[in-house]
Amino acid sequence: MYKFWKLKDSKVNKLILIKDKCIFKGNPKENELVRLTKETDDVSFVNELFSIPYSYIRTIENQKKNKQIKIFYGNDSEDELIFSDLNVKNEVFDYIKTDISGFQYSKELPSVLKYAKAQFFALLFVTGIFIWALYLANQIENGVVYEIVGGRPGLSGIVLIIAGLGVLKVILGYLCLLSIIIFVLIKKLKSRTEFEILKRRT
Repeated sequence: MYKFWKLKDSKVNKLILIKDKCIFKGNPKENELVRLTKETDDVSFVNELFSIPYSYIRTIENQKKNKQIKIFYGNDSEDELIFSDLNVKNEVFDYIKTDISGFQYSKELPSVLKYAKAQFFALLFVTGIFIWALYLANQIENGVVYEIVGGRPGLSGIVLIIAGLGVLKVILGYLCLLSIIIFVLIKKLKSRTEFEILKRRT
C-alpha cells in the first residue's frame, strides 16, 4: 500500500510518496509522473527519489501557516517537505500521523525566547560588543593609548579596531545593527504559530 502527492508547482519536491514505511521525495521525470496513478501497482519506475525510512526518524514537525514539514532523523540530520498549498501539507502530515507507529503526537506553541533564540542571542552579543567598544572609544578620545599585541588580534583586537572609529561611529554602527536585529526579531515573532509534533517514544 502506498500514497502519493504530485506537487507540480514545487521546484524542490514535485512528488511525495509514502510506501513501505518510508517517505520518498524528489523530482522525477515528467513521463514518470504521468505514469503514476492511483491504479499503479508497481512504482519502481519512479527513479531518483530521496528516501527517509520511518525507522530513522526522531521527530516530525508541522508548523501552522508554514509551508514546510520538517523531518529530523538519524543523529543530527534534517530535511523538509515543501508545499505551496497548506491544505495538501496538512493532508500529508495527517496521513503520516496515522501511518507511522511508535510516535507520540502533541501540539505546542513555542515560547518567545525559544522560538527567536538566535535573534535574542545576536541582540545580546551585539550589545555586549557595543558597550565594550564604546568604553574603549571613550577612553581613546580621552587620551588613553591601546595597542594590539600578538599576531592574531582575536575578539579584543577586533573590538579595539571598532573603538578606533570613534564614539560617534560606534554609536551609529550599533544603532544600524540594532535596527536590523529588531526588524528580523519582530518578523520572526510574527511567524510564531502552533506546532504539531510527532516524536518517537523513548
